[in-house]
Amino acid sequence: MNNEKKFLHGHSRGGYLQKLTNLVKTSIRIQLILAFAFCTIISLLVGWASSPFFVSEDRKLDFTEGVVTIDESGRDLVKQMNLMNQDIIELVKDLGDQDPDFKSQFLQGSQPSGKGNAERLTVPYDGKSFYVLSKDELVQYLINTPKQLNNINALITDSGGTVLYRSKGAIDTQVNLQEEMKKAKMPLAGKEHDDHPIVTRIYPITMDGGKNYLLVSGVPKSTSVYVKETGVTPYLLGLITFILCYYFITKRKMREIEEIALGLTEIAKGNLKNRIREKSQDEVGSLATNINYMASELTEMMERQRQTEKLKDELITNVSHDLRTPLTSIMGYMRLVKDHQYKNQAQLDEYVDIAYGKSEQLKILIENLFDFTRLTYEGIQLKREKVSLNQMLRQLMDELDPIAKDHDVMISSNLPKEPILMEVDPNQMVRALENVLTNAIKYSTPSGEIHVHMVKNEHSVQISVSNPCDSLSEEEVARLFDRFYRVDPSRSSNKSGAGLGLAITKSIIELHQGTIRVDYKNEVIQISIELPFQEEHE
Repeated sequence: MNNEKKFLHGHSRGGYLQKLTNLVKTSIRIQLILAFAFCTIISLLVGWASSPFFVSEDRKLDFTEGVVTIDESGRDLVKQMNLMNQDIIELVKDLGDQDPDFKSQFLQGSQPSGKGNAERLTVPYDGKSFYVLSKDELVQYLINTPKQLNNINALITDSGGTVLYRSKGAIDTQVNLQEEMKKAKMPLAGKEHDDHPIVTRIYPITMDGGKNYLLVSGVPKSTSVYVKETGVTPYLLGLITFILCYYFITKRKMREIEEIALGLTEIAKGNLKNRIREKSQDEVGSLATNINYMASELTEMMERQRQTEKLKDELITNVSHDLRTPLTSIMGYMRLVKDHQYKNQAQLDEYVDIAYGKSEQLKILIENLFDFTRLTYEGIQLKREKVSLNQMLRQLMDELDPIAKDHDVMISSNLPKEPILMEVDPNQMVRALENVLTNAIKYSTPSGEIHVHMVKNEHSVQISVSNPCDSLSEEEVARLFDRFYRVDPSRSSNKSGAGLGLAITKSIIELHQGTIRVDYKNEVIQISIELPFQEEHE
């Protein structure tokens, strides 16, 4: 059981693989998609594999840490300014505890006298010592601290840009706040190692109830960074690989298309024997197949046209001959009558009878021409009646038996005894069967036997007429149903007729949805007719 499951699973997988393979083979769209995907993967692999060989190092400066330091210094100053507005005493105490320089600069051993020191602050330290300083000294000390620690300049301006406080080393007395704000918003990116950028940050603050601005600026510290760059060479190699790969993959298909174009050119020049090699099963291969089919159909059509032209020429020649022969006889005998070149009344009657017989022959020929044209090109409405087909054939053989004896030919038959009723046009069917029998009588070799056979099948009736004849070629057998074709090309034998009998018979049988064919073997020719049973009409 397990082995059977494995086999079925493997067979199913193989079936899916076969279907996928056939789908790829028969669709040029899928082939192009796969070719594009394959070339893309190959080009990416080439670019990735070649990139280590084209790496170059570039030294750059990273100012991120320095910018962060400037930002932190600015924010610290803003916090201290806000604390000064809220609780300046607490700010002084915090600075004294945290900064030894502040303590050594503003701490005094005793409390100063209050006279003349109304603007100065006195903040007790330990009950014996006091911090003594003015607000301006406090602000100045605060903005000098970043300068001392990180070489950063700080300015405090009013809303108009006038400098109120500045750190040591700063010389500006007036600044353009609009320009400074633009500088503060500009990002610092892509600086080369020999640049010295200045970073500016601006913060709104409040002092003594008024709106002021704190400007912090400085050159940020940098760290050296080495960046590895591959450049554009690997990408160019990948692109070139893609183009070459796609070119070689599609080269075979393009060559196939070019061969189709050349083949079409040859066919357009009139070389209908030219054929295009069918190399694939996809749409391009289908195009080649259709072009070859078109060329084949054109060849057959032109051959049919040549045959039509040949038949037209034969028509003119044959009709001219067949019409001229009896007409010449009629005119000859009538001229004798007109010129009174007869000896007696009996000879006159003989001339008139001969002329009348030739005119009857001429009439029959013209009627055959008319009937063939009407049956073949215009078509007729069959007047179907239910008749006994075997009885019709038996009656025809009885009527033609004297003619057969005159030609030293004997007719034998094998017909069903029970009536075979079929709905046919009696007149047309009699004419068709008569043409076949008459043709067999004419062309049977002397002392020959014509055999007529009829068989009833479930859906049709088959009639065959066979007779011995002279040796025939394959072309002569194939053309027996062609109009105006006679086996005797010289048309000088005593076998009268214009070569329309079998052509008319074929048209009548086909009007009855039947088929007619001819077989030849060992100097015996057989014409077989098959007529299908028709549904009964109400």
